[in-house]
Amino acid sequence: MQFHLFMYCTIGRRAELEAGMAGQRPELYQRMLDEIAEYVRFADQAGFAGFGHPEHHLQVEGFEISNEPGLMAMWIGQHSRSLRVNTVGWVAPTHNPVRTAEYVATLDHMLQGRLGVGFVRGYQARWVHTLRIRPDIPAVGPWNQRTPEDDINRDYFKEFVDIVLLAWAKDTFSYQGRFWTIPDPDFVNPHVHTTYTRYGRGVGEDMRIHEVGIPPRELLIGDPDMVSRRIEEAQRRVPINECFLLIPQGIHDRDKILTSLELFATRVMPRF
Repeated sequence: MQFHLFMYCTIGRRAELEAGMAGQRPELYQRMLDEIAEYVRFADQAGFAGFGHPEHHLQVEGFEISNEPGLMAMWIGQHSRSLRVNTVGWVAPTHNPVRTAEYVATLDHMLQGRLGVGFVRGYQARWVHTLRIRPDIPAVGPWNQRTPEDDINRDYFKEFVDIVLLAWAKDTFSYQGRFWTIPDPDFVNPHVHTTYTRYGRGVGEDMRIHEVGIPPRELLIGDPDMVSRRIEEAQRRVPINECFLLIPQGIHDRDKILTSLELFATRVMPRF
C-alpha cells in the first residue's frame, strides 16, 4: 500500500488565526513555506508516495492559503526527489481548459513526471465567484445541490475535462461545445506568420486558425490504460515494432521502479 500526505496550507497556529487576518502576515507565510519544505523532505526520505494540496484563493483568514496551484506544486517539487506532487485540484470554473492543459503538461515536465493532478468543480463561493471566467458558472455545495446551478456547473466541468484530455491526446484539435468553441470560429490571424504554416499545423495559408495545440506534450506516464493509449497513438502515426523506455534508475527507489515495471509487463505489454 502507498501512503500520501495532504495539506490545506494553513498559515498559523490557532491563536494566530484567531487574532484575525493571519493570511496577510508575511512572517507567518514565510514560516509556513519553511515548515512545508521540511515536511516534504521528511516525507520524501521516509518513503511516502506523494504530497498534495488544493487550490484556494483570497484566504486573508489564512486557514487554506494554497493560492496558485502550480507555484505550490513547484515548492513541493523542489524540496523532494521522488514524491508525487498531487495538486487536487484545479478548480474548473476559474480556468481556461486549453491553458490548463498546457500549464499542467509544462509543470509535469518541470517535475520530471511526478505531477499528479485532479480537477474539481469549486465550492468556496467567495473566491470562485470572484475569479470565475464565466459569470453563469456558480460554485456548488449543499446550498444548491440538485438545482439548475448544480447542473450547469457539472455540465461545464465535464466539458472542461473533455477539452483538457483532448488537448493532451492530439497534436492539434478543435472543439465545439456548449461553453467553449476552440478556436474562435472564423478567426484569422491579423498578420502573416509563416512559422505557423511552415513548421506547425492547424493554420491555413490565409492565416485562418482551424485548430490549436499545446506545447509540450505531456510525459508518457499514467496508469496502464493511459500508457497503452499513448503507445497506440504513436503506432498509428509511425509504424514501430520496438519501443525503448527510460526508467528512473537511481532516482526512484527499487520497489517503486519494480512496481512500475510489473504493471507495464502485465498490463501494457500483453496488448502489443
